[in-house]
Amino acid sequence: MTYFSLTTTRRQSLALALLLASAMAAARADEAANSANPANDAPAALRLSGFGTLGFTHNDNRDAGAIFSSAQKRPAGQGWSSNLDSVLGLQVEWQAGPDTAFVLQGVARAGDDLSPELRMAYLRQQISNDFAVRAGRIRSPLYFDSDVVEIGYAYLMARPALPLYGTVNSVASLDGADLQWRHNIGDTALLAQAYYGQSDYRHRFYNLDPVQAADARLRNIRGLAVSATLPNLILRASHSVIGSYTMRSAQVSQINGATAQLAGALQASAANPYLPPALAAGLQARAQSIRALASPFDSRPLYTSVGFDANAGDWRLLGEATRLDSRSAMVGKYHGYQFTVARSFDEFTPYVSLARQRRASPALDTSALAPTGLDPMLDGGLAQLKGGLDQAARYADLSTRSISAGVRYDFRGNMALKLQYDHLQTPGAYSPGYFAVSRLPIRPTVNLFTVSLDFVF
Repeated sequence: MTYFSLTTTRRQSLALALLLASAMAAARADEAANSANPANDAPAALRLSGFGTLGFTHNDNRDAGAIFSSAQKRPAGQGWSSNLDSVLGLQVEWQAGPDTAFVLQGVARAGDDLSPELRMAYLRQQISNDFAVRAGRIRSPLYFDSDVVEIGYAYLMARPALPLYGTVNSVASLDGADLQWRHNIGDTALLAQAYYGQSDYRHRFYNLDPVQAADARLRNIRGLAVSATLPNLILRASHSVIGSYTMRSAQVSQINGATAQLAGALQASAANPYLPPALAAGLQARAQSIRALASPFDSRPLYTSVGFDANAGDWRLLGEATRLDSRSAMVGKYHGYQFTVARSFDEFTPYVSLARQRRASPALDTSALAPTGLDPMLDGGLAQLKGGLDQAARYADLSTRSISAGVRYDFRGNMALKLQYDHLQTPGAYSPGYFAVSRLPIRPTVNLFTVSLDFVF
């Protein structure tokens, strides 16, 4: 018998309740203060709003769990689960002055045991009619829908396409600042956003038993996003550069220890005066190549996105092209896209969507770990490290494609019911794509059926 998976600990439930209660109490206090002073006709200085999704997804593949991000604690495994989409968010905005505001947003996801996390906590200062600056924690601006990716009511489908957005959803927020320029030209609203910051998250290796997590740190994130909003068209382009991405865990430390030990052994072998000079030089070159395999996930990624959202009568077209260049041989370079077409029939909007994330670079080159024929123990160590790195490279392949079909029913002004079917596929049985995979090979196709209720308040 299959049960819905929607669990949380008593401590996490209490933390979420305290978050909600404190914000609501502050809002009630402000409302009471305003009502006690009839002469105060100004709008309320404190505003409470929220959003949520109650979603259940059925997964037909026991080998591949569906995940929203690489930080998700509990994947949506075979059968029914609420872990993929269910989320509750609360936002409090305090208008401290005519040009100054403080914004706080907390989010709790079912896939993370409903543990509350702070998505936004920033000060917004209007500098002039066109310029404003925000400082603190802001939503990620990496892709077209990154800043609303958890607000299900804000986008058409049950969720942004997993083949594309799974890779950036882990970077949910930036701790830093941005400068925004807004300007209207006729009926076109222009927005330019320059941002700088950093982000941390726990990256999970689902292939380890038990699942292990690494500390992922992104530093010197900087970029520019430019958008134009017309009456029936939204255009947006963004480019982000990460100064350094590092991943640290016990497993990475083991890899680093092994590369240092094997490189040292090859260097010592190359120092043997009886070796031919060409062989000694070859061993020294291999030692340098092996040292370069240390910390294989460290990189300096580039994220690029160009997207649009267009309306033509009852028709709606959405599309986005993305490029992820991790500048890491382990993770690789990817080209992606999504295209969605929808048509409205009063409150009902059926849609079809295609998406793909394709690796455009070769796999990690571990030829430096080939046997030397000089020392059986050394060759055994080389073979062991080569096997481990080759396996890690297979799990790092994010290539996935999907076709989705669904319908959205806007039965109230602030609520929408969605039904969606997704057929997702990786390149093969030894390519996990963007799924939580515990072992290889797998059945490379995943069929998801989702029913979700989105709301805002």
